[in-house]
Amino acid sequence: MASTAFIQHLAALLADAEELIEAHSRLRTGRPGRQWRLGALNRAVVVMAVSAWEAYVEEVVKESLAAIRPSPGPMGVWSSLNASVRSEIGRFHTPDAHQVRSLFASLGLDDVTAAWSWTNCTPQQARNRLTEILRQRQHIAHGVNPRPTIHNMTSSRLPAFFRNLARCTDSAVRAYLVDVLGVANPWP
Repeated sequence: MASTAFIQHLAALLADAEELIEAHSRLRTGRPGRQWRLGALNRAVVVMAVSAWEAYVEEVVKESLAAIRPSPGPMGVWSSLNASVRSEIGRFHTPDAHQVRSLFASLGLDDVTAAWSWTNCTPQQARNRLTEILRQRQHIAHGVNPRPTIHNMTSSRLPAFFRNLARCTDSAVRAYLVDVLGVANPWP
């Protein structure tokens, strides 16, 4: 089962990006080659997909905090951990591999990005792809002119890429919580 962050944040927000991909598809001329005057849709998909990823990361960290919170009674170290991790979340604005790794490290999970692998994608390829997507988002969001060209093939693959990242992240976090910290499975 996926985390609540995956279902309620990532999947829900990626639905908006997928609507833009569908709109792009409906507006195509049917002729081969670049479809003029549709580039803004591809750029919007990049921005929306990255925002979905950022929201997911923040929320899955909050879910993890809730899972390790001790039952009622003395809070001990957890209060400090909670304050520290929430402070890190407050400073989390660029969901690149380094920032994501650092945020999860604040929970004690050494390198969540090492789990980012699936068929035909190694952790390093996933990190590199995320870096490139974030570079594109940065150019789009900060008004680089001329506007970056985002090909439809690139934008149409983003929802699946971020779903794969989140599935791998969910799995790594679940394993850390259950196997290392001895917490009950937070999302069975």
